[in-house]
Amino acid sequence: MTGQFNRRSLFSAAMVATAASGIAACASPGDQGEVELSSEPGVWMPNEFDRLQDVFVGAYDYDAPLPASSYSVLQYMGAEFADDMDRNAGMTMREAHPPEVLELFEQEIESLVAVYESHGVRVRRPRTLTAAEYEFVQPGGIPIYARDPVLALHDTMIDGAVMMPFRRKEVFGFRDDLTELAEADPAARHLAVPQPVPTELHRDVPEEPGPFLEGGDVFVLDNTVLVGASGLASNKAGVNWLRRHFEGLDFHEVRLQHHWLHLDCVLAVVRPGLAVCHRDAFLDGLPEPIADWEIIEATADEAHVMGCNTVCVEQNKVIIPNEHTRLIEELVKRDVEIIGDFSFEGVSRGGGGVRCATMPIRRGY
Repeated sequence: MTGQFNRRSLFSAAMVATAASGIAACASPGDQGEVELSSEPGVWMPNEFDRLQDVFVGAYDYDAPLPASSYSVLQYMGAEFADDMDRNAGMTMREAHPPEVLELFEQEIESLVAVYESHGVRVRRPRTLTAAEYEFVQPGGIPIYARDPVLALHDTMIDGAVMMPFRRKEVFGFRDDLTELAEADPAARHLAVPQPVPTELHRDVPEEPGPFLEGGDVFVLDNTVLVGASGLASNKAGVNWLRRHFEGLDFHEVRLQHHWLHLDCVLAVVRPGLAVCHRDAFLDGLPEPIADWEIIEATADEAHVMGCNTVCVEQNKVIIPNEHTRLIEELVKRDVEIIGDFSFEGVSRGGGGVRCATMPIRRGY
């Protein structure tokens, strides 16, 4: 299977010029004038740093049914959050939340879309799920956090397997676009992780054994791939599935403290050699591929409000919302260019930040 990656490298030199011309000069959301969006086709996710060209950003459906809580929700978000979910289960977002809260969510998501488009990135959105899809496994589930149900790894799109039962149908919102991408790109593959084995739907019963693989746990560093494993999302069965399907890549399972959901809750890579992380979340210390990197230390409080949850538009140019003031100051000290003239606090209260809301499918050569 390593040949598939080598096929891509044959085209890389020829693609440099076209990739550069497909994206206009970078601009902030406040700049005047139109920015040409990338028109480069296909799937290519070689790392977390190359110039971003094509992404999914999550979407809301205010008329979707709200789910009951589950074991992984309770462990990650706590009893108060889980109790609120159970009280609102079966209601719609529109029924459960005041208009000003919904307006804030929408404003923040659309601000993120505007940031990407102002930097020449094409933005796709998952489609609204059908009534039948909303009932799959457990009622509820809205593809707000686009990173988790699907992911791209080199030239392959992957339908993941999410541990939270109510989120397992979110993959359907991306299916049409992923099918179209695969059909348009002869070098691309589209794979799916086996559906998790059903378990009792109760918040006191773990959802294991899986397999589980979620995009928020996956960091692609060229031929090295880090995969988080906290016991609440991706697990060893998911990591082993990746190893079977991607010969030639070096996968590192990264064990996390049980109360963290994903690796991207506690780690952000900024450029090769520089990362932001909450070190105490790592059960075995930093994984070997980044053990000698310079680390900007994030506190537990900063990680909980998604300070480590960032996206590189290109190497050393990072999207991080403006509420993360101390971490922004530390990045600026290290000559990192910040894209952060917007807030994401409302969306982050649901347990996910800008990386969670973003699923890249193409980065430039």
